[in-house]
Amino acid sequence: MRVARAAVSIVFMVKPYATMKGPAVYRLRVQGRIPLEWSCRMMGMNITMSCDGGDERSTLVGRLPDQAALSGILNDLYEEQYPVLSVECLEIG
Repeated sequence: MRVARAAVSIVFMVKPYATMKGPAVYRLRVQGRIPLEWSCRMMGMNITMSCDGGDERSTLVGRLPDQAALSGILNDLYEEQYPVLSVECLEIG
């Protein structure tokens, strides 16, 4: 008597994880209006603005080479006194 065997395939989804030295796409939300001309200063991040109940907010989205670059942008925002509302990693690699 032959027993039929079902083919079972197991797929392991390996999620990439953030590293200090790897590239990633980030979204930063900031209180206030960041000038669009600062895109170069912010390492080419796309800058958009919105108004929420009278509060102006800026959103920066872009790929950064590493977390040192992210730290540099956060430092620039701090020095210019823009309160950071959130930082989100959208994509790794």
